Amino acid sequence: MKSILLVGLTVAGLLSLNSCQKGGDTAKPAENPVTSFMTSETTITTDTRTSGPWELGIVLSASTAGKITQVGSRMVDPGNYRIIIWDNDTKQILRQKTISQTAPNTLTMGDIESLAVAANKKLMVSINNQADGVTKKYNYAHKGSSLEFMPFTKGNILVYNSAYRQTGTATFPDQTINVKYEMYGFPEITFIAD
Repeated sequence: MKSILLVGLTVAGLLSLNSCQKGGDTAKPAENPVTSFMTSETTITTDTRTSGPWELGIVLSASTAGKITQVGSRMVDPGNYRIIIWDNDTKQILRQKTISQTAPNTLTMGDIESLAVAANKKLMVSINNQADGVTKKYNYAHKGSSLEFMPFTKGNILVYNSAYRQTGTATFPDQTINVKYEMYGFPEITFIAD
């Protein structure tokens, strides 16, 4: 009788341990592709420009399905900066967030309503360098002498190129497209693969 009770308790214990497991699910890491690129590339130079206002964008896609949960700003000066995620094909706004950046040249992220991203779907992520009606300085990255450094891949994200438009309003930045030798404004996302 004691043997049956002991076996029963052992089986119950093993079943309870198994029910705590999530079938091998592990949390996927959050990816910030622009920040990862800028901190890992030693051949890239960062400089500052004062002009605008500009809608400064990067075209990107994910190699796997996932979601974008945050957008971010790393502008030269503190301010309230508008970040937009666009459908690159339809030029429609998918998400928009104003980020209150309180420290100079410091990445500030803000949560957005989670945006499901299909694998290989091109998006444009842009930032406007006008904050509270005042045109602000913006950073840009380059290798010098118009040497191309895009496309590049960081984690699951492929960044194809930069684009921009001279505007202070929320307008798709396609005045100048397919720029592969400079990246402007450093708009950031947080991507989490499914």
